[in-house]
Amino acid sequence: MAFDLRDRFETRDGSRPELTPLALEHGQQHALVAFAVLAGGDVLDATTAPPADGAQRARSLVEARVELGAHGAPAAQRTRVVDDVVHQLQGNPVLVDRLWLAKPLLIELVPIKKNMAALGYPTGVSPQTAGLFWNRPDWQRARIALRQDLLDQEPALVFHELAHAIHYLAFTRDEQQLIYRVLQPAFGSRSAMDEVFAIYSERELAGAFVERDKRAPGVYGFTRQQWNENHLFTRFVRKLYFPYRAAAGPAMAPRRGGDWMKGIAQR
Repeated sequence: MAFDLRDRFETRDGSRPELTPLALEHGQQHALVAFAVLAGGDVLDATTAPPADGAQRARSLVEARVELGAHGAPAAQRTRVVDDVVHQLQGNPVLVDRLWLAKPLLIELVPIKKNMAALGYPTGVSPQTAGLFWNRPDWQRARIALRQDLLDQEPALVFHELAHAIHYLAFTRDEQQLIYRVLQPAFGSRSAMDEVFAIYSERELAGAFVERDKRAPGVYGFTRQQWNENHLFTRFVRKLYFPYRAAAGPAMAPRRGGDWMKGIAQR
């Protein structure tokens, strides 16, 4: 099933933010093991402990590279947004390192009844949009808008929009194109494929989808309904945010020493 501009997504005209890929040399210096999943369809699974300084490293990045435009939002919302960003990044130090090198970010908490376009976002933003990632070449910072009146109702809102920022800013052009090549046969448009990455990120970070989420229109409801632990894309996204965890999908049989080689030889 392919999705096109009739799904509308966050903008009524189907427009998308500008890609600002991470420089190739930065991507090579800070390689993400998750992309081995998409490139080869598999990954050598090695579970380890979470990074001991993961939260500290992520919070330092937020303090230095993420500006929060509160626009009068209550302290609880400001704290929640920062904590969600830290949670999303703390499991993968390589992802944090990449974001130090990427375009910085402005996260704005849009007041109730305030139009996103009045803050400089596209005029074609749908009135139903709860959050939006946007980027233009002339902006010093890429930007995320989160509606204050919906933030408390949407547990995955920060994760979803930050996933767009990671996709657009922290991956190299080749990595971005690899994601599109994997998803294009099923989802068709770049708009739809962008949303699929963000929706799979939601699932890893906020837990199981509720029925209301699955009834959402277009690519949003479809992707949440068909999400599966055994999908290749689930394995990719899990290794992106939590490289120390076991890979998604069927568990590998435990082996001791060189026994795994014997298993291959005996087949």
